Amino acid sequence: MASPPDIRHVTASNPGLLTLEGTNQYLLGKDEITVVDVALSAGGNIDRIIEQAESMGGKKIEKILLTHIHSDHCGGALALKKRTGAKLGISRRRRGYLGGEDFSYDEGDEIPYDGGSVTVVHTPGHESGHCCFYEPALKDLLTGDHILGRGTTVIPPPDGDMADYIRSLEKLLSLDIRRLLPGHGPVVTDPYGKIREYIDHRVMRERAVLRCLGEGEQTIPVITERIYTDTPAALHHVAQWSVEAHLLKLIADKKVRREGGRYFLLPERA
Repeated sequence: MASPPDIRHVTASNPGLLTLEGTNQYLLGKDEITVVDVALSAGGNIDRIIEQAESMGGKKIEKILLTHIHSDHCGGALALKKRTGAKLGISRRRRGYLGGEDFSYDEGDEIPYDGGSVTVVHTPGHESGHCCFYEPALKDLLTGDHILGRGTTVIPPPDGDMADYIRSLEKLLSLDIRRLLPGHGPVVTDPYGKIREYIDHRVMRERAVLRCLGEGEQTIPVITERIYTDTPAALHHVAQWSVEAHLLKLIADKKVRREGGRYFLLPERA
């Protein structure tokens, strides 16, 4: 059996503190192209995706898959569907969100493309319906916002869930992965090192939150200032989301209690 074609990408022109150089939109296939994530409908993004598909020898864009529903990954999906007639897919948990989906998918589903197939890996945490796509022949994992090529992922409550996120990271360790193809930033060629780095980072942040609480800090803004000294001040409002997500996990773990906007350590059980 011939090996599938390599996966190519177009980076959208939406650079920023959270999107890095922009959103990576991936193209799979030979004659009929499958696109993973469509960030923008403006700025020539749709034209650039179509041009990249044609440069791959593609005769048409057949499918659109979305890792999740944040606008920098799905904002141009309906425009690309309208322009090309492609069938649009979305996580089953988000069916109807855009209003123009043609099919949905969930954990373990295999989605064929022209030259191979991808397996859906449900990875909640950053967003409850978030899915990665695993290409077993290439051993590539398209990670959306679950893992970035540089920096770490924000976990924004209430839909973002830190316990789910850590479990989703651990889940990836069982896959046979050659590369991580992230939604933002460069390709990751040490996938297991990056996954463990992400897990260790979250363990480190949780310990730092517990330490702050033990030292008498009680509010999210103050805890964020204390522990996010390695993060630009412009991103501290975003970092507060992850601090809140850690605190919500610790409440569920029965290590912390909340009173209004203040948080307190619970006594350790004997």
